[in-house]
Formats: sequence, structure tokens, C-alpha cells
Amino acid sequence: MKRRIPLLLIALFVLSPTALLAQFEGMRTRIPTDANTLVLINAEKMLGSHQADREKWAARLQAAYDAGVTALSPEASEVVIAGRSDHEYGKSIWELGMVKFRGDRSVTQTAQHFGGTIDEVEGRSAARLPDDHYVVQIGPSLLATYTPANRQDVSRWLRSTDTTAVGQKLPPYLEEAFHYAVDVGSPVVMAMDLAGAMSPSEIARRASSFEALKGVNIPVDELAKVVAGVRGITLAMSIEDETIGAIRVDFSESPEILRELGKPILLEVLRRQGAMIEDLNEWAPSISGNTFFLRGKLSDSGSRKVMSVLELPPSLTTAVQDASSPSVDQEANAQLLATQQYWKSLTTLMDDLRAKPKRDHVKTFGQAAMWYDKYARKIDRMPIRDVDEELLDFGSMVASSFRNAEGVMKGVGMRTSQRTAQNNPTSGGYMNSSFGGYRANSGYYGVNFGPTGVSSGVSAMNASLQEKGRTDAIIRGQERTQGAASVQQIWQQLDEATAQMRRNLVNKYSADF
Repeated sequence: MKRRIPLLLIALFVLSPTALLAQFEGMRTRIPTDANTLVLINAEKMLGSHQADREKWAARLQAAYDAGVTALSPEASEVVIAGRSDHEYGKSIWELGMVKFRGDRSVTQTAQHFGGTIDEVEGRSAARLPDDHYVVQIGPSLLATYTPANRQDVSRWLRSTDTTAVGQKLPPYLEEAFHYAVDVGSPVVMAMDLAGAMSPSEIARRASSFEALKGVNIPVDELAKVVAGVRGITLAMSIEDETIGAIRVDFSESPEILRELGKPILLEVLRRQGAMIEDLNEWAPSISGNTFFLRGKLSDSGSRKVMSVLELPPSLTTAVQDASSPSVDQEANAQLLATQQYWKSLTTLMDDLRAKPKRDHVKTFGQAAMWYDKYARKIDRMPIRDVDEELLDFGSMVASSFRNAEGVMKGVGMRTSQRTAQNNPTSGGYMNSSFGGYRANSGYYGVNFGPTGVSSGVSAMNASLQEKGRTDAIIRGQERTQGAASVQQIWQQLDEATAQMRRNLVNKYSADF
């Protein structure tokens, strides 16, 4: 996801190799060659814009960071996130994050703050943290985080990138993303390599499930062939006096067949993935060469949603905090501050998730379920060092409740599919006859005359289909109602437990929560 002027409509100019290295120096060469997702953030440029200054982004970012709401440190100058995702099943295989700070930072501070274990991997200082991350000292001001925290994988990653003088060969689509960030100057660029991820037959099979394609006369095989040739998708943001967003979807051939349908299909895909931003409804589509574009303004809310996907582990960016800073009662004060921060972060996430379905116009349980899973993982990754044990147990309960709600919502779709598949009502149909006049056997030579009677009705097969449609709708309504009631009950229980937890904390610490 990104920010800047209509990407790609700006004529690209070739910079010298030294100019390319000036940004993200020492970071591009650290990205494994099997990566298929990439996020590039020039934080200094983003916070140095007129809009950022006018709206006091730096101060707001500091406040959000202090509260644990965002993992993007105000002290970060550049951020690179790379990973490999299983696009078919929506699972992350590995994720690498790198943050370049304005001053020196130490892995030791991170380990002390989060209760990690100091280690040395391939000659570099490292720390294994309880949240399934390794943090590695790449340079005096450059830290990297790798998850899952498999030491052998971390060792192989460091060894392979240490021996690469000029950098590893990234997939062409991700290599292009670096050029967009540097040449175009977008402070935020997010790219996903999709080459070879989809087959034409699978796309053709799923086409009938898209609302955007219902009632549309379009050659499905041709559509499937074009879509299967997708190279990747990139989102960029430009920030000057206002924030402009641009999404580009690149294909191996002209996507002209998508000129009218590209936008509704893309928005439907984003809704299904729980990644829809309301601003996109107003963005303008266009086609240039083999690329489909969607461009428009981003509101403050839309910009925050784009940046919310970062999910950098707090364990990396919180390294800027000095865990050993003096205080009157260091131990007690540390616990109070850590507990207050955890509480604020937790309740902020709960309030945000509660409002999300209405705010983001989530229409299906499947879409909502994705957000519940994401927020549960956010809770799992929150810093826990010095946090009150009772509150940690409460946080685990909240995350578990979110996952229960996720299961309930996913179950709605599965139960509905199972019940409707087994729903096979039968009907004998009916016949209505209307006699139009007479059909007498008289006249010359006994020839029949008079209008023929007319009959109408519904065959047994059509009647059964109509009955199935009616009863399927009843089944869907029943499952949705039951699912909504179950999720509402989970929230009622959470509200009661939250109120009690707050009372306990206030009584225990004699401080506000």
C-alpha cells in the first residue's frame, strides 16, 4: 500500500547507481530471493511533507507509538518489509522486517526490554524474543526482525545475504517496486508478485461467484486467460498538500477486457479479503498498455487503514526505548507504565474491531472473520515485558474470544453450504387450463373449428427449483441470525469482563486505566 502522485503516469527517469543505493542502503540486498511481497517506506519523506506538517503527523505518530497502537517508530528513517505468502491459502511462510534508525540502536536493549535471549548468529548480535521473532543487528543503526524464530532459517538467511556483494536477484516485479520508490519518489510503496499464482481453469470456475460478473455478457475463457496472466499488484501513496493513492495491476497482455469490469472486480476482491477502503469507491479506473490503474484521493481514515497493514513487530521498533532509564521506583514504575500501555493498546484494538464492520461496510461473515483473526494476532504480538500477569491473562482471553468469533463466522458459511447442498425439496408442479371457446367436431366434412384451449403451469422440475431457492434463502437467514447472535454474545461477555478488569487494575495500582 502506498502514497504518492499517480505512480507510473509520471515519466520515470533513470538515476545513477549511487542514487539508488542512497535510499534503503544495505537493505535491498538482504531480501531473500523467494520473497513475493514487499513494503518500502521512506518515513523521513513521509513525515516531511506539507500535509504531515500541517496535520502534525509526527506528534500524532509519537503518541500512537507511545500507546502501542502502531509499531512504526518516530525514530525510523526507512523501513523495508519483505515476506513470502501462500496466496492460495492466505498464510505467511516467513516475514522479514528492517528498520533504519536516525541513531545507533542495540539488539541488547531489545532483549532486555522484552525478556529475550541474547544470541549470536553468523557472527552478528541477535536476540530471540518470546513473540516468535529473532532480532538481528545488521548495522549500528539498522535492525532486522525475522519470523518465525527458527534459528537455522535465520542463519541461512544471514549467510546467503552476507556473501552477496551486489545484491540478490529479486523477482522482476519486486525489483520494479524499488525503482518506483526511488525514481518516482513515493514515500510508501507496497507490491505483491502474483506471477503464476492462478490458473485459467480455476479463475473460470470461480467467475460465477462474483457479483460483478452476474448478468454480464463476457467471454469467461478470455477473461480467465487475461487474469491468469497477472504479474502483480502495487499500491503507492504520494503525500504533498494532500494524499493521493494509486493501485496498479500489471498483466502479461492487454487487460482491455477489464476496462468496464476491472474496478468492480478489484473492489469485490478487496472486500472478500477484508482490505476494502471506502475511498476506493471514488477512485477513477484507466488502462495503459498492459496495466490497469485505479487512482484517487485518500482521506485521513483511508491513509490510516493503508498504514495499518504494516504490523511491524513492536519488538523491533521499541528498541528505540531505553529500558534502563532511571526512575524513583524503577521496578514498580516500569510495571505500571507497561500495564497502562498494554491496557490502552488492547482496548484501542477492541474498540476499532467493534466499529470495523459498519465503518468498512463489511457485508459477509467471511470478510469479518479475517479481521477477527488479524486482531487476535495483533494482541498476541503486543509487548508483554513488565505487564501485570492478570492483565496478560485477560489479553489472552480477548484474543481467544476473537478467534472463537472468527470460528463462528466461518462456520456460518460452511454450515450454510452443507445445508443448502443437502436441501433437495420436491414438488409435483401444477397445471392451469383455460378453454378458449369451443372445439366442436362439426361443419363440412366434420372439420374442427373454434379457438384452441390454452393451458399453463409449472413443471415438477421448475417447481422444485423454485422451492429450493425459497428454502435455501430461509437456511441462509437462519445461519446468519444464529451466527450474529453468537458473536453478539461474545461481545457482551467481553464488555462485562473488560469493565471488571478495569476496576481491578484501578484498585490495584491506584491509577487511571
